[in-house]
Formats: sequence, C-alpha cells, structure tokens
Amino acid sequence: MLKISPILRLYRSNSSSIIQRCTQIQMISTRNLTSGDNHHDYLSPYVQLPYSYAFGRSQGNVIYKTLGQLMDERAEKDSGRPFIVSHHENIKKYFGEFYEEINHLVMAMHDHLNIRRGDVVGIWSSNVYDWIVIQYACLRLGAILCTANPFYQSHELDYAIRKGEMKALFMPGKQSKQNEVNDFFKIIRETLRNKSENEELPLHLKNIITIDGERYDENDFPSNLQIKTFELYKLKQYKAELDRSIIEAVLPDDPAKIVFTSGTTGRPKGACLSHFTLANNVSLIMRQFEINGEANCCLPLPFFHSFAGVLGNLMPLAFPESQIVIPFLKYNLRDFVECIQKHNVTFLFATPTLAIDLFNYVSRKNHQLPTLKAVLAGGAAVPEETVYQFKATVPSCTDFRIGYGATETGPGLSGNRTDSSDVDKAQTVGQPIDFVEVKIVNPETKHLVKIGETGELHTRGHHVMISYWKEPEKTAKVLQNGWYNTEDLATMDERGYIKIVGRTKEMVIVGGENVYPREIEEVLHMLPSIEIASVVGVPDERRGEELCAWIKYREGVPEQSHEELQEFCKQKLAYFKVPKYFLTVDDFPMTPTRKQQKYLMRDISVEKLKLKKSTKK
Repeated sequence: MLKISPILRLYRSNSSSIIQRCTQIQMISTRNLTSGDNHHDYLSPYVQLPYSYAFGRSQGNVIYKTLGQLMDERAEKDSGRPFIVSHHENIKKYFGEFYEEINHLVMAMHDHLNIRRGDVVGIWSSNVYDWIVIQYACLRLGAILCTANPFYQSHELDYAIRKGEMKALFMPGKQSKQNEVNDFFKIIRETLRNKSENEELPLHLKNIITIDGERYDENDFPSNLQIKTFELYKLKQYKAELDRSIIEAVLPDDPAKIVFTSGTTGRPKGACLSHFTLANNVSLIMRQFEINGEANCCLPLPFFHSFAGVLGNLMPLAFPESQIVIPFLKYNLRDFVECIQKHNVTFLFATPTLAIDLFNYVSRKNHQLPTLKAVLAGGAAVPEETVYQFKATVPSCTDFRIGYGATETGPGLSGNRTDSSDVDKAQTVGQPIDFVEVKIVNPETKHLVKIGETGELHTRGHHVMISYWKEPEKTAKVLQNGWYNTEDLATMDERGYIKIVGRTKEMVIVGGENVYPREIEEVLHMLPSIEIASVVGVPDERRGEELCAWIKYREGVPEQSHEELQEFCKQKLAYFKVPKYFLTVDDFPMTPTRKQQKYLMRDISVEKLKLKKSTKK
C-alpha cells in the first residue's frame, strides 16, 4: 500500500491555515537538512523520494497583506521612482503621481458610482495606461475586477457581464484609438439593446464609464444605465479626501479579481483570485526568478489575462526598482522592437509564439536589442529549440526561462532559478515556488507516481484560486481538499524539477498506446525548416486515433514532403508515435493570449482530411 507522509495530510482552506500548513511542512522537510543544502538564500525543494511530490521550502515568509497595503508601503518608500511607461501613448508616470490618481478614482467609485467592497467592476479594454489605474483602484477599494477580452463580440461580452455580475463597466468611448482593435460601440449597443422580447438585459450593470475617446450619448443605451466619463474621476477635478476606513475594511482573503480562462477547451470560466493569492504569487514567483536591481519590464501580452495582468502589472509592488513598459495598443512587431530599444527594456514577458515572432523579425531586419537581458516565457509549452535560437539571435539575452502555471494558480506555480542549468531552463518548467506543493499522480487512481513517471500534475498552496465564480460544480471537479488538478501531464525528477509533456485531454491513444503530442512536436522542431509544429489526434477506424501534425515553415524555406517528415520521425520515435497526416498551414487557431486551440485544430483536421468525426471531447 502506498505510504503517504504527514505532509500530504495537512490541509485547511483559508489563508491563515495555509500559512500554518506551510510552517508545519517546512519543519517536517528541514529536519534532516544538512549545511550543504543551505548555500543559497533559498532552500532546495523538499522531494518525497521515491515519489513525485515536491514542496517549495523558503527562508522567507508568506505575505498576509492586501494589495492596497502593499501600495501604501510602496508610496511611503518609493513614491519618486519611475513606475510606468506607455510607449504607444507617450505616457510616463512616477509612482507618487500614479498613487494620487488611484486614490482619486477610489473615492469617485465609492461616492459617485456606489461601488463597495465585494462589488464586481468590469474592464473591457486593450493595453492602455488607464487599464492599470483602474485595476489598482479596484484592488484598493476592495472591489472585484472582472477582466474582459477586448476582442469579445456581443454574445461573448454579454456572457462576461452576466457571469461576472458586473455593476460597472469601464470601456473605450467614441473615436477612441482602441477602435483599431475592435468596434466597441457597435458591440456594446448590440449587447445591451438588440435583445429579443424573451431576453433580459444584464440586471446588475448600472454604469458604463468611458476610458478614452468621446462620451457616449445616454440615448444610445437603456434608460437604467448611466454613462460616465473616466477622466473626471481619475484626475484632480475630483478632490474627495481618501477615507482610510474604506481601505482598511479590505481583508487578504477577500476576492480581488475574476480572470476568465483562455477558452482552449470551450466556454471560459471565471477564476476568482484573492488578495492573499495575488500578493504572494507576485512576490514569490518573481523572487524565484531573482529580479534584482533596476528592471524595465516590457508587457506585450494582454492585460485581461493573468500573466501580464497579475505578474506584470503588480510586479512593482513587490520589486520597487522595476518599471512597467507597455509597447503597443495592437500587436505590431515594428513598434515592439522600437519600444525595447527606446526604453532600454531589460526583462520581457512572452509566450512562445511571441518569442518566435520576435527573433524571426529581429533576424530578418538585422535589429539589435543590446539591453535585453532576460525573457520569462509562459502560457504554453516552449520548444527547446526556440530557447537556443532566441539566445543566439539576441546575444545580450543570457537568461531565457520558462515559468509554469494557470489562470487558476494566480498564475504561477513553478520556475527555474538563475543558477539552473541551461538544459533545465530549456527542458523543464523548474521547481515549485516558495510554499507551493506539487504532486504527480496517476490520472485514474490519483495515487502518487514514482520519480520520472508521467502523471497528472496537482498543486495546492497560497497560489490556488478561491473557486470558479458562481460555478460550484465545475470548481468541485478540479479543486479537491485544496489540491487543484491542472489536467496537465508531467514528470518530476529527484530534484523537484518538473517537465510538462502534454494535456490529459490532448493525450492521444493510438492502437492502445498513450502518445503525448509534446514529444512529437519537439522532434519536428529539430528540423531547421520548421517554425512551428503542433500535433493533434484525429479519429481512425482501425487504431482508434491517429496523429496529425500541423506544420508552419519558416519564411522563404522550401517545404518538405510528407514522406520526408515521416521518415525523419521514424528515426527518432517509436512507430506508433509517427504522424500519419501532415497539414501545411500559415497560422493556427489561437486564443487572444496566443495559445493554440487544439480542440478547433482537431475539428479542422477532421474536415480537411475528410475523416469520420469521433465523440472524443
């Protein structure tokens, strides 16, 4: 019978109990700690050999503070330090200026919009400076910020407003530059006015506040809605004195944000994250990446998602010497490179797709990025070859690290450190961050698997969401006894380093053999002609499923025949892992955060190959 240590039995749900559990685990896991283990300012993870369980030990402490408290501490110590640059808006702010703006907005939201602690406030906008002002003000007031994708169309926006139960919505106004991204006015009118007699308007929504552009005419909207102008509340025209009792009423366990999942498997769910989760995630995962000294951090990823919206946006609260840099309104590689050069960007948040786009553009245009020192990549698996190619193209970038997490984990749970080997940085997602538990289990029995064996990754700790907003049944499916089931397939080594090998739902069963697409993708990326390879399962009458590889070739490179690709794979892989089908493509179905939508790729593959549809979900 599998023996489980006392560590795995310790669980309670709220932040104070999480802190207590972390202390107990720390004591258990350091009983036999030798002096040789303690040569850094951090401790190596405790690994429960021979099983795949690791706990991120630390010499530091879990933070029990609200984000508003962290803002106060930052303002007291470093109000005169640069905080943010918006390249496309030509805005530069010091923290003291920014702090004054958010305090004005806090009182305006409280007094004029009747927003209270626990109310949900929506933001539907692209990456602009005021997005960050609104986020910080909501967090300070104790309102729950619900982020909506700026590419949403009317039925998607309607879903977000209703699901989030938004009381107010911040969005672009008429003649806004953001209309280059989407037709916001048309979509909001369709959402709120073009209803059949049997459909109800969103009941909770009372106010629409235009961030930029011109104010909407109230006649364009239902009579129960009030239309406000954001600029009045943000600046000194609104002079209400900050009421400290409002700020002090907010607690670390309070919900802070609702972040919708990426929708790679269907309709988005709203992950509800607490102040406790966000404060610790930002502090501890960036500590894992050892951000020291001044850092100009470029955020090209969309703010509505957790990678840039949490780690990127809130990083200056934990690391006052860091500065946020917003490169563009709409994805544009020329503006991106210009921003990196002009603002001496040293640290870049990226997805694999964005990193590939950047190094291809820099190579083609022969640009230099001499200040760029480090890249933190996440959001999807990063091909090992991409890491080496990026570092070769941008020689100053000596540190390309891969982090791992999910919207539901606030968003980070593991990462490599500065002294991790190049092989570890390229092939793994590192070790658990401080005070985070990770275990790899058999997907069927939920028992721990041994070191090196593939299983399903589960995690618990300060980083895990409260719940899916208003969806207890879906929450119960993925969150049990505090353990969040990522549904990712992974392995762990004896040092606690984790490697992601695929998704449980993406695993393909070929003639009874389990096949993980990531392994085949890594082999195909060895070919210099291939820019991106992605593998999905498709139905097969004889073997149940077969493999179909989508191939995007590098610009100007001749395509290879399917026979050549199959022959190459046969030299590297077992016969049942060799794709039967290959599709040459120019692009992939993507979420707005540039994650591949493999469920759509499967459907498209079936249609193009004229195969019989399966019932696999």
